Amino acid sequence: MPPTTSLAPETADHLLAHLSAARWFGGKGRRAVVIGLTPLPWLTSTAEYLDSAHGLAVRPEVLEVGYPMDSGSGNGGDPGPRELYQLVVAYRHAPQPDLQHAEIGRWTDPELGAVVAYDAMQDPEASSVVLQSLLAERTLRQPEAQVGFHLSAAEGLSADLPASVFKGQQSNTSVMFGEVAMLKVFRRLELGRNLDIEVHDALSRTSMADVAKLYGWVDASWSHTDPATGHTETLDADLAMVVEKLADATDGWGLALDVLGRGTSFAEPARELGHALAETHAALRTAFPSGLQPGAEVAQVMTDRLGVAAAIAPALEPYVAGLQHLFADLGATELTTQRVHGDFHLGQTLHTPTGWKIIDFEGEPAKTLVERAAPDSVWRDIAGMLRSFDYAAASVPGPGSREWAQECRTAFLTGYAGGELTADDAETLRAYEADKAVYEVVYEVRNRPEWVAIPLGAVGTLVGEIQHDQARDADQDQARDADQDQARDADQDQARDADEDQARDATQRRGASNQVKE
Repeated sequence: MPPTTSLAPETADHLLAHLSAARWFGGKGRRAVVIGLTPLPWLTSTAEYLDSAHGLAVRPEVLEVGYPMDSGSGNGGDPGPRELYQLVVAYRHAPQPDLQHAEIGRWTDPELGAVVAYDAMQDPEASSVVLQSLLAERTLRQPEAQVGFHLSAAEGLSADLPASVFKGQQSNTSVMFGEVAMLKVFRRLELGRNLDIEVHDALSRTSMADVAKLYGWVDASWSHTDPATGHTETLDADLAMVVEKLADATDGWGLALDVLGRGTSFAEPARELGHALAETHAALRTAFPSGLQPGAEVAQVMTDRLGVAAAIAPALEPYVAGLQHLFADLGATELTTQRVHGDFHLGQTLHTPTGWKIIDFEGEPAKTLVERAAPDSVWRDIAGMLRSFDYAAASVPGPGSREWAQECRTAFLTGYAGGELTADDAETLRAYEADKAVYEVVYEVRNRPEWVAIPLGAVGTLVGEIQHDQARDADQDQARDADQDQARDADQDQARDADEDQARDATQRRGASNQVKE
């Protein structure tokens, strides 16, 4: 059905309050208004719910919110930018003491009557409904909406696996099913195919060992009517995915900080991580199209991005000329492009007893879906990890932190490339690393001003390397010119000596000839 126009103000207030308080809500700091709510098909039987005093009714719902640009409140005013958020709601007849932390609100539902609504992903019984639906490969339909469950692997899955919510979720919500699987529910919905599902699906088909197995996913389509224009269209989006739960996995960022804090080397794990990324890139080249892109186009994008960044972060101004020169060096290259991770750093990795696993292939959050799905250079991911080593070193300051980061960089690049980079590759990587550092400067200025010195220091180092190279090239040019001058002088001296010898010989011959005549 289209977003309901009969959503009671009190219900809308409950939903907005719940959304605003959630860690995964992306609109914090902005005034949001509810534009509409689209209930998707029930995952449970409403008849069974009504027949039991202890019934449970579960369904996903799509909440559309707007961010008014003026004093409009949604009542005829311009709602401004809009976002879609998924709420998976568990309805109960009465309050549940053990779910008090997950309560959304209490209201009267048109189908169920008086209800207490909870976040279903905080309710183990309700979360299990999603797993059961996946195992049954259900397709649920109502006149203007559909939800589909797609099972791609089932080894180890069973409907009775205990559900527990992962407490560290941020942009999404994760629910663990025993030691076997993890349900990842997407909160801010993007229309079309989710990149994380797309990549995991493709890599799972290649038996790729460096990513988690994909068990399946959930998608939906629904009819949407814009309340302002009356225009109706069909929208579709992925709602969730179920992937292998990695046993005894340690977050890569936390592991690196722990190792650095103990003053021990991270070189071998860094080398193995570089190798894992190389294998992942190779698999992505097989699974998705690749191509070529003129370096001049990439250089222009980086230069344009630098201009915008310098306006936001004036601290970049002293480095603009050097960065422009660094980016311009890409102009003479042609770059191979392919599907990449797009937001690669230590936090996107897990270390397991069987090696590294790479996670979260959704790309850089600040980019649009089209930008994140577009082919890019592998140097994007490599540069991201190098910057992550730098951040780790800055997070645990100490006399050996800089050397630790440099050792990690060298080992990672060796693991990825199988040896030292060529001079041309090193120059290309430097441009990508600088572009990433510029992005980080803007991020820190906006979010963590006390951290801006970390990426700004990297910018200064990279520009300093360019200036050093320029000075070295100038010295080499001067030395070459000096050598050429010396060679020219030597040639001139030899020519003059030869002329003098010839003249002397001629004089001697004339003298000898005269003696004969006499």
